[in-house]
Amino acid sequence: MQQSEQADPRAAFILTNASRLIIVATRCVWSFGAAEGLNDILTSRPDQHGEWRQPVSVLHRDVLLMAALRVSILLDADPTAVSFQTVYHALKEPVVQAAILQMLEDQRGFDVFSPTRADLIGTYLMTYREIDWKVHGRLVHLRNLGIAHLTLDQLKKSITLAEFRTMVEVVTRLASTMQHLFQTDTAFHGDMVEECRDQVKRAIDCGPK
Repeated sequence: MQQSEQADPRAAFILTNASRLIIVATRCVWSFGAAEGLNDILTSRPDQHGEWRQPVSVLHRDVLLMAALRVSILLDADPTAVSFQTVYHALKEPVVQAAILQMLEDQRGFDVFSPTRADLIGTYLMTYREIDWKVHGRLVHLRNLGIAHLTLDQLKKSITLAEFRTMVEVVTRLASTMQHLFQTDTAFHGDMVEECRDQVKRAIDCGPK
């Protein structure tokens, strides 16, 4: 393993930071799932003018913005940042793939399960290529001028909720593939948006009336 790390430090970078990426992806997906649950509550309850509506609306807005911020972080283009984009640009290089596979074999033994580790790398690369970069550009614009800084007068572009949901779905699949490949300590799975949505709805329904 030491020789593999020395041969290409990008492989060691990915293995070192895989856990952090999965943790942030988990928080991103939970934020979006919470937003979905809160939106269901806002649109389905008959008492549209009750005292409950304002705090739920505030929570809905804030978790949605946090999810947008986290998607932007996870797809950061900075080549020195820990992001799915950095991982992609490294993993598309055959020498990095070979080093990753060797390091995983050194750590966990031979690759005996299906899909194989090489298959999972291929899945990650194909999933990443589904990203709509025009939508991503509008999301970054929203993050820079509508979330991170108070310059709403300069905000000219945004994204639809459907476009954002698609971005979160891609992030979920990237994180799920990475989790399958690297087996980090975070119990990430592909149904987390739905799981969090349902938990939020149950928690509010069981709370004080």
